[in-house]
Amino acid sequence: MICPYCSQQNLDGLDYCEECRQDLSIFDVPTPTSGLQQHLMEDTVSQVPFDRLVLVKSSDSVAHAVSRIKALGIGQAVVVDKGRLVGILTERDLLHKLAGREADLRLIPVGEVMTHYPEAVEADDPIRVVVNKMAVGGYRHVPIVRKGQPIGMISAKAVANYILEHSELDF
Repeated sequence: MICPYCSQQNLDGLDYCEECRQDLSIFDVPTPTSGLQQHLMEDTVSQVPFDRLVLVKSSDSVAHAVSRIKALGIGQAVVVDKGRLVGILTERDLLHKLAGREADLRLIPVGEVMTHYPEAVEADDPIRVVVNKMAVGGYRHVPIVRKGQPIGMISAKAVANYILEHSELDF
C-alpha cells in the first residue's frame, strides 16, 4: 500500500506507515461477508482467551526471569518499568542470545537479552489487528495492553483456536 501522506510503499496490511508512522488502518478495510470474517473484523482481542503474565523488570536477572517462567509454565515474560511495557523475554530470545555463552545467568540482566518495545495490541482492538501483527511480524505471542500497561498475552495458538471455534467448517 502506498501511504497517502508521504508516498512510501508499505507492505499490505500494515497499520502504520513505516516511514512517517501515520495510521493506515482506516484505509482499505474489507467489509465482512461471512460469520468468521465478521468475527475477525468486529470481535475484540479481549474476547480471545489470553495467557497469564509473568512480569519482570529489565534489571532482574535472567535466572530470576527463567525461574518465574518455568514455575508458571509460560513461555515468555513481559518486562515492565513503572508498570509500562518495555520489553518481552521469549524462549527465542533465550535461545538465540544466550545459547553457547558460558555465563552465569544470575549476572545477566533481562534488559540485555529481551526484545525491546515489542508490538502490542489494546484489549479492545479488533482480532484482525493481532492476526495481522502475528502474520506480518512472525510473532507467536503479542502482549495485550490497556493504556500501555500489560494485562495479558495472546498467543498464535489461542488465535488459531478462536478461528476454529468460529469457523463454519465441519471437521
